[in-house]
Amino acid sequence: MARLFVINVRTAMDGQSIRSVAARVGIGNVTLLTVLAGKAWPDLATIARLEAGLGRELWPRQR
Repeated sequence: MARLFVINVRTAMDGQSIRSVAARVGIGNVTLLTVLAGKAWPDLATIARLEAGLGRELWPRQR
């Protein structure tokens, strides 16, 4: 799940910098960097901010 989430975030970022995405969604760039590196799990608020800011669902649905 976490791996798919990271893939979805990177795809949605579409080449934008970590700093620009973090600033737009309202989280720290270090937070985004650690989530993308797999060193931290995002909390629900961070997931919601990323989904709203990047304009797509990022957390994988269960099948």
